[in-house]
Amino acid sequence: MLPSSSPMNVASSTEASAIHCRVPTAASARGPGLVINATMAAISPDRRGRCPSPASSPVRSAAYHRDNLRRMELRHMRYFVAVAEELHYGRAARRLHVAQPGLSQQIKAFERELGVELFARNRRGVALTEAGAALLPAARDVLARADAAVALARAYGGGQAGRLVVSVTRSAPRGVVTPLLDGFRSACPAVELTVTSGFTARDEERLREGSIDLAFVRLLDDPGDDLATRTVGVEPIVAAVPRAHPLARRRRLRRADVAGQPMVWWPREHGPAMWDRMLDEIFGAGVRPPVAHWEPEEEHMLHAVAGDRGITFITEGKAATLRVPGVAVRRFAEPVPLVPVDVAWRRDNPNPALRRFLAYLGPAPGAGDRLTAASSR
Repeated sequence: MLPSSSPMNVASSTEASAIHCRVPTAASARGPGLVINATMAAISPDRRGRCPSPASSPVRSAAYHRDNLRRMELRHMRYFVAVAEELHYGRAARRLHVAQPGLSQQIKAFERELGVELFARNRRGVALTEAGAALLPAARDVLARADAAVALARAYGGGQAGRLVVSVTRSAPRGVVTPLLDGFRSACPAVELTVTSGFTARDEERLREGSIDLAFVRLLDDPGDDLATRTVGVEPIVAAVPRAHPLARRRRLRRADVAGQPMVWWPREHGPAMWDRMLDEIFGAGVRPPVAHWEPEEEHMLHAVAGDRGITFITEGKAATLRVPGVAVRRFAEPVPLVPVDVAWRRDNPNPALRRFLAYLGPAPGAGDRLTAASSR
């Protein structure tokens, strides 16, 4: 083995370094996929036969390009695609609404970031290099995905997409609720609408728990300051009597006709506000007739009526969906007893889809308009 100070060893080391650092000059290196400026010709072993360090070398390392790609902006892609499609800087600048000199500078900066030449420039105009032609479809895809992502974010932020959980009270009329939900689905098809059902009292709890966003209810028992409500419709109350009962022979009933009749009714805890409103509408404010028979909900109440346990009162919409043999349903004469259909939500619910639904409902009608519409049935 030769000692390290041997002239032969020094010469061999220098030659190896020169071979390792040899690069094309600017005159020979301007190909379609490579940009090398004149400074690269200066890369050569120093007097001691050593290559310049990566930090000081004009040659762009892979790490350098990775860092630049991380800093790349979508506008560079948009500028590139516009020039690539127009093959004319002036037309591309007009399309982008930017100044032509600025566009040219941005394209050059983009090429420097990538480390490749994207356009071949000559007196006849601009042409894509091989690297530019390869980049064009990928750049279009990147822009399409970016635009789709922005549109999606804006849709979610504006309530045009997302998820809305709605509960509908079991007694809510289809004629009020169904058109609203179907209309909203058509207006905002990207919103996932999940619909459940329940009693108003339970839905109050679910709104406060945050397990639902919106509830179609009759009347909230304790709205408090945290819940908001809005009336979206009203519905007539009808009487259900045994088919053989004398009242079944009448087309319309007066309130005096039902006073004193044995009544089948439901527990007040299922909805105190609705319970009170219905009795107030039928018998007068504060009048509470005795209950002859208790049942948990409307279907059981109608079967009790069919069994001649008494008469009962339900909403017109519910009567249309529950047909029980032996029961006759009769409407009231004017003034028709009415109960509202409300929507309720938590005031601090940040769900944009909820705000979109409330906006879809439009301005709330006046009480007089609602009563007139309901009474004209």
